[in-house]
Amino acid sequence: MDDRWMPVVAELRERFSADTDVIEVEAYLSSQGYDRRQIGEILSLLFSDTVPSPMWGGANDAREPSLRVQGPHERGRFAADAWGYLISLHRAGAVNLIDFEQLVERALIHVDGRITLTDVRAIAEDIGVDDGAMGRERPLIH
Repeated sequence: MDDRWMPVVAELRERFSADTDVIEVEAYLSSQGYDRRQIGEILSLLFSDTVPSPMWGGANDAREPSLRVQGPHERGRFAADAWGYLISLHRAGAVNLIDFEQLVERALIHVDGRITLTDVRAIAEDIGVDDGAMGRERPLIH
């Protein structure tokens, strides 16, 4: 955890409610002079479950841990349906958070330009993610 951002995160938690749109928070940080990399780091801390906050829930909260916020570099590359497919894989239990991150990184590295649903499905199939959890039956081959 990067302690230099904790005062900024604390300020954001006081300034914005937990249900505030991330775009609004991002616009505020941009108006304060933070660059896109810094904004990504701050938003990751703000919405992570590793920083406890009584108002926002936190690591001690009984709810399921959330995924990290999509970074600006990912938001511009992933088509909405491709990102949704990744999230649905995670929610269905087909991939854990580590596998989720590997899928994202592979897509960013191996696909030039916009990352489509077809690209993400091909990468998921290449690493052996069971698509049966997503409603398509596929025989398990040992």
